[in-house]
Amino acid sequence: MKKMHTVVIGLFFLAGVGLLFTPAAMAKNIVIKVGHGHTATHSYQLGLERSAKAIEEATKGRITLKFYPSAQLGNERQMQESLTTGTLEMTITGLANLYDPAFALFDFPFLYDNRTQIKNVMYSDLMQSMGAGLIKKGLRIVGLMEVGFRNVTSNKPINSPADLQGFKIRTPESPAQIECFKAMGATPTPMSFSELYGALQQGVVDGQENPLENIFNAKLYEVQKYVNVTRHIYNFAYVFISEKFWTKLSPEDQNLIASEIKKGCLWQIDYLEEKEADYADQLTAKGMSFVEVDRNQFREAAMGAYNSDFVKKLEPRSSEIIEQIRAIVAKY
Repeated sequence: MKKMHTVVIGLFFLAGVGLLFTPAAMAKNIVIKVGHGHTATHSYQLGLERSAKAIEEATKGRITLKFYPSAQLGNERQMQESLTTGTLEMTITGLANLYDPAFALFDFPFLYDNRTQIKNVMYSDLMQSMGAGLIKKGLRIVGLMEVGFRNVTSNKPINSPADLQGFKIRTPESPAQIECFKAMGATPTPMSFSELYGALQQGVVDGQENPLENIFNAKLYEVQKYVNVTRHIYNFAYVFISEKFWTKLSPEDQNLIASEIKKGCLWQIDYLEEKEADYADQLTAKGMSFVEVDRNQFREAAMGAYNSDFVKKLEPRSSEIIEQIRAIVAKY
């Protein structure tokens, strides 16, 4: 009887150990490092802070996001490389084309008129199939944000494409902007965003192009006088997560993270749409003058980008992608 009593106690103890060490109890805390090239008050971070709060609440603090703004962890190219090696978990970037040049086609000139069109392209089967190709390269798209409608800034008014002849303009490392400005007669000079202010200050470039939020947050009003309202390109931002990190997560954690990040991304797009007028007012208050241009002139001049060597080298894929984008846009 004594031996049986001991056995029962032993079984109960083992069962207790099992209860104490359930998978949830054994799960380690997860810190997701998020690097990006803009300030801590930028909408990228504001959007993902909302996601971070929801994820932290849902997991009772087990999963947290830690932000590294202002290119603390490197420029956009370097942070993407860190994702592929698994030394960084997440980044937000407008340069998905670094690992697949065809992503630049989503940012080609004058494709979109409104954000309903844009959201439907962002979260389309086309984007999903494009994103699948990045997974084997170590990157996974878990959300899409807005960089925004881009405008040219300068120290002289840019009233027409003729004023861009020989104009040295900083662009990101994206064929969309490079080919757009080549077609309009400018001299594109690709460089990272973190180098831009200094390049303008030192006269390395004559001007640049960015959405109003980036112009304001980077204090480009200190080194540029005019915002020329070209809205020539709408630029997507991609929330990338390291595939090496992703595969270590449980399916439940993967679903939670993807779901909450998408909500934060959609909030960011709506937030920027509402804030555009505020940014225009703030830039005006800082001394910048807005030049309203005939966008049709710029549209016609930029169409040469679609016949560029970049597009031709990607054929027939480039034509197929642009055709699918235009088909989605036409519905909205």
